[in-house]
Amino acid sequence: LNFYYGCLEGLDHIHTILLHLIRWLEHRKLKRLEEKRRKKEKRAALRRAGLGQSLCRFRGKSMEQSSCKIRVVIDMSFDKFMQEKDCRRTVQQLNWSYSVNRRLAEPFQFYVTSFEGSCRKIYDSIESYQNQDIFLKSEPLDVLFKACEIVYLTADSENVLTGLEDSKVYVIGGLVDHNSEKGLCYNLAIRKGYAHARLPIDEFVEMKTRKVLTINHVFEILGHFSEHGDWEKAFFAVIPPRKGMSRKIGIESGSNVPGSSSDCISNTREGCYSPTTT
Repeated sequence: LNFYYGCLEGLDHIHTILLHLIRWLEHRKLKRLEEKRRKKEKRAALRRAGLGQSLCRFRGKSMEQSSCKIRVVIDMSFDKFMQEKDCRRTVQQLNWSYSVNRRLAEPFQFYVTSFEGSCRKIYDSIESYQNQDIFLKSEPLDVLFKACEIVYLTADSENVLTGLEDSKVYVIGGLVDHNSEKGLCYNLAIRKGYAHARLPIDEFVEMKTRKVLTINHVFEILGHFSEHGDWEKAFFAVIPPRKGMSRKIGIESGSNVPGSSSDCISNTREGCYSPTTT
């Protein structure tokens, strides 16, 4: 008999727990419905105020849909010069460059070349990076593109990049460099016979610190210039304030590099910025 009463008490306890669970689920359901109602009202209010797009998820164009045919490449042939931690940073900057590209109104045709070894293994191990809209290639630059199309961006160059052309391939060295490997991109361009150029930073801004840019900063500057056609605005929009930038005295705002011609690369041996990209 005691066992029977014990079972009944146990069932009563289970029944009580189930009742609490049912009430909690009903309360959660009502709470979610209330949250949905509030969000719906908020969206309606924003639409009435002309701000409806602020809550919409961004859906940019794919490279295939883009009217921009400018090719921008991150050259990953420097894998052997980096330790694993630097490979990870390089892959992270590659991902940030992808994020920049997908938010451009007209995305670049974005390539990653010589993509194998440690950097590729790290990239492939990150699930969120898969299915990105990038042309990932294990082949090197000179297999994928004609040498006459390539413009290698390197701070060591005496040439200044003044514009972007659809017929060219603009290459950023995929290297996190702490001054341990200087001149790699420049020497590669010379050895392969590629055109080379530096960004026109010195032509537009003064900087209190070393003019060292990350891979994604270079990519974003190119993207900003592609959309707005103004180098000065691109530099101030992208380069971090901690660099201590100020506008160069005597330079008028606009896209033209001082002393440049109609060509997209001009030649000068003055004012090259620090030869490292980090």
